Amino acid sequence: MFNPMHSFRALRAAFACACLLLLACAASTQAQTVTGTLQGTISDSNGAVVPGATILIRNVETGQERTVTTNGEGFYLAPFLPLGKYNVTATSKGFGNVQREGVEVTLNQTYVSDFTLNPTVGDTVTVTTEVAPINTSNAEIKGSLTAQEILDKPVANQGNFLTLAETFTGYQENPTSGQNNPTLSSGSSINFNGTGTRGATFQINGVNNDDSSENQNRQGASLSTIKEFQVITNNFTAEFGRGYGAVVLVQTKSGTNDIRGDVYLYHNDSALNAKSFFAHGPKPVNRRNQYGFTTGFPIFKNNLFGFVSFDQVRRTGDLNYTRDVLLASERTPANWFLTTPANNTPANRAFIQSVVDRFPAELAPNDSRSARTFSGQVGIDQPLDDYSGRLDWNPTSDDNLFARWQYTRQIFDNEDNIIGEATKQNNKQQNIGMTWTHVFNPSTVGEFRYGLGLRTTLVGIKAGNDTPIIRFTGSPVSGSIIGNAGAFPINRWQTDHQFVYNLSKILGNHQVKTGTDIRRQQLDDNADNFSRGFYTFNASCGGTNYGTAYNALLNGCVATFQKGFGPFFLENRAGEANFYFEDNWK
Repeated sequence: MFNPMHSFRALRAAFACACLLLLACAASTQAQTVTGTLQGTISDSNGAVVPGATILIRNVETGQERTVTTNGEGFYLAPFLPLGKYNVTATSKGFGNVQREGVEVTLNQTYVSDFTLNPTVGDTVTVTTEVAPINTSNAEIKGSLTAQEILDKPVANQGNFLTLAETFTGYQENPTSGQNNPTLSSGSSINFNGTGTRGATFQINGVNNDDSSENQNRQGASLSTIKEFQVITNNFTAEFGRGYGAVVLVQTKSGTNDIRGDVYLYHNDSALNAKSFFAHGPKPVNRRNQYGFTTGFPIFKNNLFGFVSFDQVRRTGDLNYTRDVLLASERTPANWFLTTPANNTPANRAFIQSVVDRFPAELAPNDSRSARTFSGQVGIDQPLDDYSGRLDWNPTSDDNLFARWQYTRQIFDNEDNIIGEATKQNNKQQNIGMTWTHVFNPSTVGEFRYGLGLRTTLVGIKAGNDTPIIRFTGSPVSGSIIGNAGAFPINRWQTDHQFVYNLSKILGNHQVKTGTDIRRQQLDDNADNFSRGFYTFNASCGGTNYGTAYNALLNGCVATFQKGFGPFFLENRAGEANFYFEDNWK
């Protein structure tokens, strides 16, 4: 039997062992799921390496500085750098200075910047433009989009950041629909190189963003808040060893010394679209409005920065709706039990009346495709809200901290034309991420991260979770789906804790990297299994042919009946202790 206390003690012991391992190894890592790395070699004009050279790295946007020195091989390494542009200056006694401006540090990327120093004291050579670097530090296959590239890209669905991945090499369309739905168990739309819909893993600012029940992302991200979007599809480095599919990384924007932001509005209106040639009935009108803003700003220049975002989506209007409904004559109790009078019992009569009452009289047949088909419209109301806030703090030249909070809520509500068909979803997600980067000395840097992810998924039958499930087979066009799916109601509460520590140190010509990722996952899941009763009506029932499944109902003949019995509530607890070690020897 699973004992949560034993699991917790095991995790605690594993974490203690991890800390001892890291301190003992004093190893190096370039685990850069929220940052980038700058490295290179300093040499003189004759090609000889320059040990002990000083490299000053200054963030152009925030003023943060990092100083590193070259080892005996003339090599320097600056891991865990926040994304952005840097001015990099190399100096050494007896040589002139060389400054390289506008060096772009990007997500999960190692930028190699070599310097050649000339023996001319007092001169400074400034390099302002360079050819875009080629990744020579690892064999990862990945694609990235910066904030400007995201802004320039025509994305059809502004509400789903995963659509950005569709432009990357190796992306595959899924053969079935239903992905990215928190209740359909169909996985994610992120499918690269044949790995399927359940192999991807997701992170926001280096914090786990996996939905542990559906194998998809737990929470979305507003496009306007993304500083860089990246998908790693193959040849992962050691820190990405958890999944077999693609790794989706999102790094969000932060405040800088300048006040920057944007205001936006996207409007989609079906009134601007032509009616389909094959559509029956009038053209439905529905609108989708998405609006919001982002603002990044300094609180204390070069020291403390803030960033906030606000994003709302309002989708309202109507959708086309077609169902086969009851005929006027079938609503009259005098026309019931004409074929099988023996079934005329008070219980059967009450049940039939309850089903008939679910079909409003105004849903009368009006479609030429059959004598019982109704074509009309059904109303929708689907609001979505997303808010986030972020603080970045540089308390000392050796420390950088940031914390971010995000809250998202979605409601999916449809009108109930036939009572008991529609469901209502009320979903909420939150995540909190904190990262502390500390420079112990010019060759040793550590990074600690904590993440908290919360998810609530509530789906129920709009008319009440006691609504029976009723199906009519053989309907001419589209049978009703009273009671919707047998798995409803679904109520899920997910809580994820994550602790990550990475340490980086140069040891001679070794770049060793080591790290740990410890997770505690809790999922309380209440998913029904036909406890409301599942009735199926066929035209042929009990050896009698009633002509239609609806007439079988009116004669009290049920073809099949299914009912599930609980308990349906599951408590899932899982703990992970992940470690990696890697030595890059040059």
